[in-house]
Amino acid sequence: MSFTEGEQEVTTNHGLEQQEFGERMRVEAQELQSELEKNYKDFHENPELGGEEKRTSGRVIEELEKLGIEIVGKEIGYKMGTGIVARIKGKQGGPVIALRADMDALPIQEDSSHELRSKKDKVMHACGHDAHTTGLLGAATLLKDLADNGELPGDVILLFQPSEEKTHQKESGSVQMVKFLEEHGLRNEIKAFFGIHVRSDHERGWVNLKDGIQFGSSGEIDITLKSPGGHIMNAYTEPNLNLIFAEITVELDKIFRAAGESKEALIASGRTNFAGSGYNVLPAAADSTFVVRIASERYREIRTDVLNTIQKVVADAVARHDPTKKVQIELTPRPGYRPVIHRDPELVKIADASVAGTVDDYHRVEVTENAGEDFCFYLEKFADKQIPGTFVCVGAANPDKGIPKIGHHTPKFRIDSDVLPEVSALHATLAVNALKYFENIRRPQN
Repeated sequence: MSFTEGEQEVTTNHGLEQQEFGERMRVEAQELQSELEKNYKDFHENPELGGEEKRTSGRVIEELEKLGIEIVGKEIGYKMGTGIVARIKGKQGGPVIALRADMDALPIQEDSSHELRSKKDKVMHACGHDAHTTGLLGAATLLKDLADNGELPGDVILLFQPSEEKTHQKESGSVQMVKFLEEHGLRNEIKAFFGIHVRSDHERGWVNLKDGIQFGSSGEIDITLKSPGGHIMNAYTEPNLNLIFAEITVELDKIFRAAGESKEALIASGRTNFAGSGYNVLPAAADSTFVVRIASERYREIRTDVLNTIQKVVADAVARHDPTKKVQIELTPRPGYRPVIHRDPELVKIADASVAGTVDDYHRVEVTENAGEDFCFYLEKFADKQIPGTFVCVGAANPDKGIPKIGHHTPKFRIDSDVLPEVSALHATLAVNALKYFENIRRPQN
């Protein structure tokens, strides 16, 4: 097992009863391996972009109906509306928790050398959401069996969410799911939310789980510059947007690279588009989007400082290259994800014990990462209510099987299919252990 530089394995004391239940779920989930692989293959070969998951949504509904699970909401979300809310009923009067899986793919052309690959041109599951959907369906099977046998201590809400990759709040699938839950009175029942993410950049057994901030916030700022443009021969007498944006990018990189070494971990990166493509043309317009991620509970305050810094860097660069003030500046901030914050240490302990029972060769690390994740909105205050939860990252690479560690959102993204029953078992174990916890803490003391 290898760890990223700076990571340290964490030794913890797992709840024995919770761990033992996880071991039971792991055994039962392994019996579902062939069915899980069948569903995973179907979802992986037929990916759909955020807001367009019609086929995926239909397949999920089909599987839930086979299990006899009640569907309490569908066609939820921005654009087409593909989100699904289902409910597994356990002990009457018991607590309620929610499990979430995202369903959307990315606009990426998959590597053609993969044996299992997308059938759609320039669309692929390059972040593991097909594994998340598959895993939650497997958990639905396990939990429904428990409910039918009278072993489920309460109700479990299943959230099959669209559009996780849509980083803007208006399009975020979780925002739409939260609104549905609130409008239908379900948020008042839910005690906690749980989510799982497979990680192709880490080997099986690696798990990132920590108190406090798990992921930083993610927002964007669009920078647009407009100038007279013209012939390249005037590059030293007229504003040259190529040079201006080069200076902006380098200066912001220096600032944010230094800030990234702090615990607040600010980062920014840009992609610039120029109007006109002629080699002998000074562009009349150019725009760039910078992504800003902040790993701090003070993210709102820090974000304001970051935007002010960007504004000053842009203004200074333009002033140096445009003394005649011909260049127009437009800055458009766009809020995105908030940090994913684990505010209840007891739920993190439950997750730790649950992982210990379900994940082989468990190695826990505690790392705050600057990956954006719209699971954050389930944990933030809405309608004067804030609900806790945890988000667990599970390693899915396996070099021994020819599945090397590789980054997400790349054409070569792959996972070990043996992680699928782990995800199913972990979802089910989290649900039952959390239900038992909430059932116990609400009992009157003698």
